[in-house]
Amino acid sequence: MAIPSSNINPNEFRPSGNRMIKEDGTMRDLNAMVDIIEGLTINTDGHLSVYSPSEVLSGNSTSTPLNANIAFTGSSVDILQYAVIQVNVFSNVASATDGLSVQFSSDGTNWDITDTFTVPANSGKTYSFQPVAQYMRVVYTNGGTNQTAFRLQTIGSHVNTKPSSHRISDPIIDDDDATLTTAVIKAKFNGDGYGNLTATTDGNLKTANVEDGLSIAKGDVTGTTFIHKFGAAPDFDVSDGFVTVWDAAEDDTAWENMQYVYSATAAIDSISSTNAGDSQDIEIQGLDSSYDIVTQTVTLNGQTRVALDTDLIRIFRAKNVNSTNLAGHIIIYENDTTVTVPGVPDDPTLVRAVIQPGNNQTEMAVYTIPNGKTGYLRSWYASTAGAKRDSAHTIKLLARPFGGVFQLKHKANIDVNGTSYIHHEYVEPEVFAAKTDIEIQMDTDTDIAGVAAGFDVVLVDD
Repeated sequence: MAIPSSNINPNEFRPSGNRMIKEDGTMRDLNAMVDIIEGLTINTDGHLSVYSPSEVLSGNSTSTPLNANIAFTGSSVDILQYAVIQVNVFSNVASATDGLSVQFSSDGTNWDITDTFTVPANSGKTYSFQPVAQYMRVVYTNGGTNQTAFRLQTIGSHVNTKPSSHRISDPIIDDDDATLTTAVIKAKFNGDGYGNLTATTDGNLKTANVEDGLSIAKGDVTGTTFIHKFGAAPDFDVSDGFVTVWDAAEDDTAWENMQYVYSATAAIDSISSTNAGDSQDIEIQGLDSSYDIVTQTVTLNGQTRVALDTDLIRIFRAKNVNSTNLAGHIIIYENDTTVTVPGVPDDPTLVRAVIQPGNNQTEMAVYTIPNGKTGYLRSWYASTAGAKRDSAHTIKLLARPFGGVFQLKHKANIDVNGTSYIHHEYVEPEVFAAKTDIEIQMDTDTDIAGVAAGFDVVLVDD
């Protein structure tokens, strides 16, 4: 554009609508001024028109059909003047896999940046790209069938354009053009650093609430597990005082042991049945001499003692893992060479677990926090299962830290006229360190009492 200096000095004017006001107060029509400035036009509203047309990049456009598996390779073109490159393509047959390749280069020789798409048959597709390097070209490889119709056009636009367009009802395929927005949600670790949140196997955002038992059970909370402990004291009297809620709190049995006895060393090494015909596999869960969790399976040999594979210092669960019910009581104990009643040690204080016939699993409200973990007691319950009418029971939750003595952690009473139930949930859980022993005890004011109790503990790796 050239402005004849002899006719107009732009510094002498200021705009006023479609007119320019000169410093001496005279006015000059904008249309007349445009006539003086070469190459400029105004629209019908009297506004200065700015025109920046898009351009077809002919070296990367073609309408010549391709034979099967043949490629069209466009020419290198400098695209620094363009804001957006648009490629539209139609073919009556599908392209080869990733057959449309839009390539970018910093020198016109090495095509280091490539976007690829598979173009479906008989479906016009539009793709848009920002200039990521100085040069670009289009390479299109046909599929395995000769084309009868093929239209490929590449357009360089000087202004930004809408990248893609879809009706809401249109199906979306992986090769559609789209503006990709990637969001990464980070969470701070308990220690230093941050980590990305991930997705579930179903593609949902993976979230885990340590207060949510389902998340813990599914394994969504790293380093966290839980255990539900439940027990029953089948038959005890007023004279027994406080009894541990477990299977051996049963009057008139050879293994009667009203208060649970804990081993001082890893001496729990034996299992047997009171029935000679029991030969089932028994899974035993407990802690070894280091208080680490051990799960082992031992095959019964009737009333004959069978040694455990790993000696235990604690046992908190045993269960029948076969398809045949147990016929006798299963006794797990510290080895005693004297056995008068077949399958049962003479000294009941050596018994550490009992499975009652018909249960196929222990019932013991007894647990020890394993090594390397902290236990969070979330709730406990107790009920007068089978108690006589018009009776009262006192419940004690006890815990013994490693090397210490049992401490009372909770106490409650049930006054019943028949069966009754109490359930306590902690707002803030009780916290127990590794190797802490936990148990529930009950007392009664009537003979031939039967009670049940249990608790839930979340275990978090230290």
